[in-house]
Amino acid sequence: MRTSSGRLALRRPVPSDADELFRMYSDTRLIECDPMLAHNSITHTQAVLQRRIAEWQQHGHGLWVLETLEGVSSGELVGMGGCQLLTASAWNLSFSLRPQSWGRGYAQEVATAGIEYAQVTRPDFPVTAVVAKRNTRSQRAIERLGLHKQWEGPDNYDPDPGAMMLLYADRVLSPEQILTLTH
Repeated sequence: MRTSSGRLALRRPVPSDADELFRMYSDTRLIECDPMLAHNSITHTQAVLQRRIAEWQQHGHGLWVLETLEGVSSGELVGMGGCQLLTASAWNLSFSLRPQSWGRGYAQEVATAGIEYAQVTRPDFPVTAVVAKRNTRSQRAIERLGLHKQWEGPDNYDPDPGAMMLLYADRVLSPEQILTLTH
């Protein structure tokens, strides 16, 4: 399946994306605000990519690989994003863009496409986004989409003991939902 969001082609990930995704996820500018995004080896990227491909095979949807449709850079990998099932009852909105693609509105574009897909596919599931507190760029993008902060607490996945994470959602979440989504 290949579709577009206007300026971006949105497509399923394939194994041949590994090299470009490794370059993106090993770029220090990308991981500066969220070290948990770091890919320290091509093997790590290949394993993550295989999980993304398996999500598509299992569910028929998942995160898209993003390629520009514009001008001389047409076909260039911009990043990865969209909505995927986080739990059996919630969507997770995410986007990671190559630093040279920041500031062009691509995060908003792919996030909007992901939210629209989620709302059509399973409107009963909340659309959520989990973001590192120090990642203010992503926080601003998520807030512009109309998601609201539901929770703030320790980031259980970051080895930094002071790392905090934020949970955003498109609706009010119950304490049980918050617990499920943050632990």
